[in-house]
Amino acid sequence: MAMEIRPIPVVTGDDAKRFIQKAEQAEKNPHTVKLKISREEFDKMMSKAKLS
Repeated sequence: MAMEIRPIPVVTGDDAKRFIQKAEQAEKNPHTVKLKISREEFDKMMSKAKLS
């Protein structure tokens, strides 16, 4: 049987309503983030980090 590591927070009341509104708004209006570095610079950085 698995043991709970930490409790899962439950959002209620006005906080829950605000969370739902923001989640729905984000779902309707997805956006992308532009990188401020080039793909070549990104690849160099990743190869130095040995993650790619």
